[in-house]
Amino acid sequence: MTGHEAAWMDDLRAASDALRDVLGAIIRSEQQYAVFSPMMLLQQMSNDPEWAWLQPLYRLIADIDHAAHDEVLPATEIAAIGAHARALLSGVGAPVEQAFLLRYRRLLQSDPKVAMAHGTALRALQKLPPEPDSEAERLHAHHQWNLRRKHARGE
Repeated sequence: MTGHEAAWMDDLRAASDALRDVLGAIIRSEQQYAVFSPMMLLQQMSNDPEWAWLQPLYRLIADIDHAAHDEVLPATEIAAIGAHARALLSGVGAPVEQAFLLRYRRLLQSDPKVAMAHGTALRALQKLPPEPDSEAERLHAHHQWNLRRKHARGE
């Protein structure tokens, strides 16, 4: 592993931590209206349609953690992960998760802790390598990331 690869993997793990902090801030904000034990919350997030809007963020964090756990990822794929995460949080770029964005944007405007976690996550994502200039390389990296995610989930 080269120095750049090690640094990018560290940056990817830091970005995942920052996304986890966004998820935590969202959950704390949502729990103002309904208090759940940790186990009940996990069940709610997994099974309750009211919480389904959070699954894109929850799945992304799990996918990043799984991918970053066992191997060194190519810089282009790390860049694709960063683009995916920025698109999820901002609604710009990749296919938009409308249900997530609708609720998330409301929380961004109403809860300063969610807004602060959002800003921290975006700064962490900026440390990831940039996407290649070549559209073919970008598409290939996104395809590789999507294949890795599907494989990890057993799809």
